[in-house]
Parts: sequence; structure tokens; C-alpha cells
Amino acid sequence: MIIIYDFDGTLTPYSLPQYKILRQCGYTDELLMKRIREKMVSENNSNLYEMYYKEYLKILSEKNIAITDKNICLGADTAKFNNGVEEYFEKFQNLKTGVKHYIITSGLKDYVCNTVISKYINGVYGVTLKKKDGIYVDIDNLMPAEEKVEAIKNIQKKNNNTNQIIYFGDGLTDKFAFEYVHSIGGENVFICVNDNSEVIYRSLNIYGIINQYFFADFSKNSKIYNYIQSKIL
Repeated sequence: MIIIYDFDGTLTPYSLPQYKILRQCGYTDELLMKRIREKMVSENNSNLYEMYYKEYLKILSEKNIAITDKNICLGADTAKFNNGVEEYFEKFQNLKTGVKHYIITSGLKDYVCNTVISKYINGVYGVTLKKKDGIYVDIDNLMPAEEKVEAIKNIQKKNNNTNQIIYFGDGLTDKFAFEYVHSIGGENVFICVNDNSEVIYRSLNIYGIINQYFFADFSKNSKIYNYIQSKIL
């Protein structure tokens, strides 16, 4: 069995990536998104993901911060997760259960790969940056909502084209992934993270493509924990 997770909001308590390096530059989520929206308007660019990482690189450059592995992954080792996430992965890790875990994120792949749960993950798909002489200089690959489907297909190919997939997501960026997993006979799990979750869930599940709706609690004997355990046994 393959279990695939969105990262921000699904496994973490934050809907946006919490890059410590941006915090050190004085940017909260609100200030960052304000800057990005203004740039989208001034440059007539509707691609939120592209603009997000263009501004990410610009901010570090403006602050004369070297865009190195160390800096972009700053704080990854202390990243916060939803209740019980670390224990959940320890319990259902590949060596014990035969389950493989993958993450598909619109955040930085390298950041996720440096978190404490990475040792339980069989693969991470996310945003990558181009590097020159040890310094990141530009965007290499983005992971918008549509590209999540291609990532799932890649995971399938690596696992004998299996359709035994469970996909965890928490928002509108998971729309296409939910639709694809449903189309191949897999199961979808929607994670409730805030007061807007019910509205988002209803809009995504208009055609009944989501199988489960759980609050963001992965602890032992939680609904998520028991659901996955029932799929493995």
C-alpha cells in the first residue's frame, strides 16, 4: 500500500510553509503574502507558486543572505507537526508494515527532507531550485496543484503501477490529486485544520470523491490512526 501526504496543513499545523530564514528577514505570513499579491498585480502574473518563490529568492538577496542549503533548510529540524505525526510514522513505517509513505508538497523539497519525519518517508516531491557554485540562483521545478497528479503517477510507476493508494490533503491545492486518486480506485482523506476546512471540504467533495474526513490528529487511537491500521491489518 502507498500512502501519500500533502505537507503544509496536512502534517503541519500551518497552511503556508514556515521558513525560518524568511522570519529572520522580518516576514510574517501576512507580510509575505501582501508582497506577493502586490507583485502579481504589478507584473500581471497570476501564477501564485512561481511568484512566491521568486519573491523568496529576492528577499534573501535583498538581505544579502547566501541562498545555500543551510539557509533554506534553516529550522527544518525543529519544524512543528500536527498531534501524533511523528509517533504515527514510527508505528506505520515501511520496515514494520510494508506501507510506503510519500510526500507531495508545494513547499521546498530540500526543507521537507531535513525534517525529523524524513527518515520514515520513501520519497518527497516538491519545489526544487537551481544551484550554481553551491548557491541557489533560480527556480528549477514548481509543484502547483496540477503537477501533484504527475507526481502520483511517478510514484505509481516506482511501485509496479499500483492503484492501492491513500491520499491525504487539506485544501484546494489537493483538488486534482483527489480527483485522480478517486479515478483509479484509491481512497482520499481530507484533513480538517481550521474553521474554513468544512467549506473547502464541501467544495472538493461535491462529486463524492473524498472517502474520509478527519481532524488533524494522528495520535494513537485517533480516527486517522485507527483508519490506517484497519487498512493494513
